[in-house]
Amino acid sequence: MNMCLGALLGTGVFTALAAPVQASNMDYVSSGLSANQYLQIMIASLILVAVFIVIAYFIGKRNARRTKVNQVTKSLGFILAILYLIVGTFLLIIDFIVLIEPYVQIDAFIYTVQTFRYYFPEMVFGIIIVGAAGLLLYLVGLYILVFVRDTELVEKEKGAYHIQASPELDSEVSKGQVEYSRLKFRVTFWDTKEPLSDGKIHLETKEGTLMMIKYTDIMGEVDFGKLRGTEDDYYAYVEGDRERQEYRIVSLT
Repeated sequence: MNMCLGALLGTGVFTALAAPVQASNMDYVSSGLSANQYLQIMIASLILVAVFIVIAYFIGKRNARRTKVNQVTKSLGFILAILYLIVGTFLLIIDFIVLIEPYVQIDAFIYTVQTFRYYFPEMVFGIIIVGAAGLLLYLVGLYILVFVRDTELVEKEKGAYHIQASPELDSEVSKGQVEYSRLKFRVTFWDTKEPLSDGKIHLETKEGTLMMIKYTDIMGEVDFGKLRGTEDDYYAYVEGDRERQEYRIVSLT
């Protein structure tokens, strides 16, 4: 499931619930639900809330492969997520109004119940469906927020990499004492073991001189080619994770 699928799902639910209707001519309001109906709603609510918490937990701890997007797409995703959260809150408020209206008798609440009855003559069914739709929109909004959180802005340099000189290696080359080694690595997340796709990898000498910057492929692999010296002369890490606490670097040579 990606952000587009979440957007389509949320939009479909919102469109179905927001279809225009004519004003209701009903001149009565709810006289309150029976104890049995309240029990049915309570049981359904407990089940829905439990399912919501479980799904929200897995969405929240999700570690997605970081997708690179532009600023406009990231901003639109954030706005869309907030919109779904607002609509979900609105639906839950409607449910709350319908439940307390018989004990409040406010004109605005009465009108809300009249409109609600127009859509859902069976009150219990309507309350459960509207509540479930509200929680679903919350999940869609939460998923999009997590997806946006796990994206990275497209900020690639004009060149694929940048090379600087290393005085120590240059000195050894002039003496004919240095060999050439091919440096190739696989980068994965420490916690999920999944490969890091399109990750920005820095390659430095042991003295801290930046030698190259390259990006991993879809399998999380990056090939720096043949460089002067041995693998022990260099240190590779993902940008922002110099201590390798989030990503694991494994040599393939």
